[in-house]
Amino acid sequence: MPLADLVRIVCAGAAAAMAVAPFVGTETVVQTPLFPPPWDKMAHFIYYGSMAALIAHAVGLRWLWLPLVLVPVIGAADEWYQSLTPGRDASLWDWAADEAGVVTFILAYWQWARRGRASRGQTYTS
Repeated sequence: MPLADLVRIVCAGAAAAMAVAPFVGTETVVQTPLFPPPWDKMAHFIYYGSMAALIAHAVGLRWLWLPLVLVPVIGAADEWYQSLTPGRDASLWDWAADEAGVVTFILAYWQWARRGRASRGQTYTS
């Protein structure tokens, strides 16, 4: 198996773990937030942006739309789940921070991947 394929598989696995993590073990959350405002928005931005970039690398440039659709749905599901969990609250601003991270990280990944392909003389997108 080529190293590039292995890296894509690892990226997919890491993104899957990140997608599941907000829903596992949160029933016993403490009343003190992990990140106080405004740092909680930065945590959302980085967490969901990183998840989107991992998915983007796993699927390649041809499927770059997938993390732009999938990660916002996961973020919305997380906020909905938080609204049902005692001691946690949902926020449209948290979801907005998720989406800002997704778009920013995907644009950065797209630029990075295009530049890498151009330096190798490749013109196709995969």
